[in-house]
Amino acid sequence: MFAVYEPDVVGRPLAVTVRPAEVTDLDACAALAQQRNGGESDTWRSRLSVELDDPERLLVVAEIDGIVVGHAGAGWLSFDPELADNVKPGWYLTGVLVDPAMRRGGIGSALVQARLNWLDARTDCSWYFASAANQPSVDLHRRFGFREVTRKFTVPGVEFTGGVGVLSVRFTAGAR
Repeated sequence: MFAVYEPDVVGRPLAVTVRPAEVTDLDACAALAQQRNGGESDTWRSRLSVELDDPERLLVVAEIDGIVVGHAGAGWLSFDPELADNVKPGWYLTGVLVDPAMRRGGIGSALVQARLNWLDARTDCSWYFASAANQPSVDLHRRFGFREVTRKFTVPGVEFTGGVGVLSVRFTAGAR
């Protein structure tokens, strides 16, 4: 499911373009999500369509030579206080997914940077959470200034591989 953790392995940089997703990208994004997570392609397409249609959400795609090789989201998340624990409403990076055949070429970094550019125009405080078992993602986001806040939190509807998540925050230079 996650990239193999090889912190010293670096691939060759790929010529990637990151742009806001369009309706015509949804099938390719859904196929990538289904490949990684299982489930039905139509279900993934519906979930991604919701992100695309919400003005407080961003869905971006990474493409190489016109082929979608990754996607990622960001947006405002709020949580039912009866179900959430130790997590606040705010602007979050949500899911980054890169085609396994294209990893280690800077695509994940390009997707993170594009979403942070969008979030930085809206807030001085961005949040991110992931499974603690997904060390490549944790390390990637650390390079962008995210710092771990806690591993004791609950996001309604989210189960972390291995049962433990990492909640991290990033403040921009103008943050108090």
